[in-house]
Amino acid sequence: MFTGIVMLFAMRGGRYTQALAVLSPTFIVLGFDSYLFSHVTGSGNDGECARVWTDGMFASGMLGVGAAGVVSSICWLLAAHLDTHTKQPPPPDASTGQTTTGQRPELAQPDPAIVNLPRIAAGMIYGVTVGICLLLAMTADRYLRLVSDDAPRMLWLWVVWAVPVAVLFGLAVLVLARWRRRARRQHAAENKTRTSRVRSLTFVVYGMLAYGLLTPVLAGVIASVGDHWWQDPGPQIVVPAVLVELVFATLLLVALVLAAPPMPPPAVRRHEPNGLQDDNGLPVPTQPDPVGAEVGGAVDDHPGPGAQTENA
Repeated sequence: MFTGIVMLFAMRGGRYTQALAVLSPTFIVLGFDSYLFSHVTGSGNDGECARVWTDGMFASGMLGVGAAGVVSSICWLLAAHLDTHTKQPPPPDASTGQTTTGQRPELAQPDPAIVNLPRIAAGMIYGVTVGICLLLAMTADRYLRLVSDDAPRMLWLWVVWAVPVAVLFGLAVLVLARWRRRARRQHAAENKTRTSRVRSLTFVVYGMLAYGLLTPVLAGVIASVGDHWWQDPGPQIVVPAVLVELVFATLLLVALVLAAPPMPPPAVRRHEPNGLQDDNGLPVPTQPDPVGAEVGGAVDDHPGPGAQTENA
């Protein structure tokens, strides 16, 4: 990850900057998380199991936030890659300075099936968020059962499992709303979404930075209390652990989803046959497809040889 951050310093572009902004606090979160997990591993001989589990709760929350930050950064890099692909012009003809259909045989026939990067990015960010929320809730459930000698209050368990259920329902509503907005091409709503994305990105960058710096401090303070506190851990220990591990981490996960970059449509070229063929027997379009022009970055206004023969 550190090597990837260093390489991003050489990249230019808004989306590379956003990926760098997300990766920087992610690196801090995962760095402190590594120390906390090593501390939990080295505390195997500690007689107070509740103290070890409490340290593990803080480490689990940081691991979930760090993993989601890495996935969000990958989505930003995929978006930057798609932007570079769709905006890069093809090499022009050395003699005419124009891009001709004969030089671009890929315009003469449909492309085979390609990987849908936007769909992969959406599946990554939504799927990872739901999975992490479920794992954090499962960890919090086991923690509550441990500190209460397998007799936790049912209200606490209901609250714990209500968090991933609410996240799953909210993500489903968000996906449906974005799909309907894209189908209707509501530009005003897109502007609001862009504003919400910028605010979410700002919140999540500073929120992850604060989470990565303050969580180890809180874990150290709680772990340093006397042994008599761990005989029967009270709300002063259990509540902060659950809040940091589940609630605060879930807020950052949702903010990462809201800050996810918009993806351009996949680059699929479609051309209608016009009866013209080139020397190789391939159909030659008289006009470039709008999608193909967008992908190539230039409009092919120079007719192919078949079109010139017809005009003659």
